[in-house]
Amino acid sequence: MVYDLRNHQVPTPLTVGGMVGAGVYALFNGLWAPVLLMIALTHVSDFNPREKRLALALTLSAFAAIFQPAATLICLLILVVWVLWEFGVLGGADVKLIIAGVLVLGNPIFLIPISIVGGVQGVIASLQKKREIPFVVSIFCGTLLFVLYPYF
Repeated sequence: MVYDLRNHQVPTPLTVGGMVGAGVYALFNGLWAPVLLMIALTHVSDFNPREKRLALALTLSAFAAIFQPAATLICLLILVVWVLWEFGVLGGADVKLIIAGVLVLGNPIFLIPISIVGGVQGVIASLQKKREIPFVVSIFCGTLLFVLYPYF
């Protein structure tokens, strides 16, 4: 979060390390299809043209959901977040952190507090006439709210 606030960039080893750790954790919890989808989409990102990437990503996501139906919602979320990155709506670090979060938490509902915090952060940035916001802050604070909510 500190890197995103200072430079608007997060070092790749931090985010990739988080994805690897989340992938290992998810494998131990039986979420093998979303982990394989995450790995496959990472490789698909280099294909050209964009239509080929999108078609292959959709096909891989469908297969992941078919082979592990219990993880369909998680696979769909991974696909949606990847597509948002593909079209430039989210940055690479944001996508990696959201995917890591869904693999660790196993519950896509954690996006609701992230969205709320991101909305508040966006309103504040708009009032300050800023065009970019460090969304890693919203991801961190929203995930923290989701995890701590049962204790309040």
